[in-house]
Amino acid sequence: MSNEHDHPTASTTQPGPRILEERTLSGIFVHFLGLGTGVVLPALVYLVAENEFTRENARNAFNWQVIVTGVFTLMFGLLGGAIAIDSTFPEESAVQYLGLALIVGAAIVMFGSSLFFFVNVAFGLIAMGKAIFGTAWSYPLAPDFVGWLAARTGDDVRWWRLLVPHLLITPLLGAFFAGEILESWMENDSMFFGGFGLVLAVLLTSVLTPGVLVRDMRAVAARTSWQPQWLWYIGGPAGVALLTYVVAAAQFTSENPAGDAIYAFAGALWLAVLVYLLRRYRQVDAS
Repeated sequence: MSNEHDHPTASTTQPGPRILEERTLSGIFVHFLGLGTGVVLPALVYLVAENEFTRENARNAFNWQVIVTGVFTLMFGLLGGAIAIDSTFPEESAVQYLGLALIVGAAIVMFGSSLFFFVNVAFGLIAMGKAIFGTAWSYPLAPDFVGWLAARTGDDVRWWRLLVPHLLITPLLGAFFAGEILESWMENDSMFFGGFGLVLAVLLTSVLTPGVLVRDMRAVAARTSWQPQWLWYIGGPAGVALLTYVVAAAQFTSENPAGDAIYAFAGALWLAVLVYLLRRYRQVDAS
């Protein structure tokens, strides 16, 4: 369990705008961000934040959202497995009974998660209220996953390794989209679920990879003479996404320009990560 329960990180001695010097907005609203994104945005805030108050609140939000994300992942995983079994295997086969068991399990988890949803909202609002008054509140029953990871990695965290998943997954998604021209792919339920999983994985890595980039650049800048600028590696893909959105909406009248922009960002980020890792090897590892 975390040792940060009701730990005040700062005391306010003067009223007025000085409160923002001691209680950051990101430290307050990270709990609200976690309600809609699970572990994703709390993890991103924890990666890029330098303010201790922000990091403590992001850490607590992440620790709780690991549980929330796990519950909903289990529910959708059971439903997806049941659907895949039902569409792949013949009726009244032995495997069909496994699919039925998965459906029953998913229904039970769904019932529990409906109650868990209100608990999640209540805890998030409580944590936000505590943060407004300067307290980094640890959620009840939430193990300190961040502390557990830190105890096993120490200070020598090789952040660049966490950039590799985006490099591997993004080309796979591109290959899947290229294969959509083959009708047999779309008629295969297993391929459909595989493609859906790739989309989710790329969306996840596209959100977290910029934060990992910033952390790795800070680590490199602290111990070497090379001072990489994160703005080029993250701002570039963001600019590509914006341009894609405008062109898709205005020139091609796309039905989903936002989706086009997201895929463009993921592809441009893949290139930016590749360039960064090559430069990092030349500047740091090969020297």
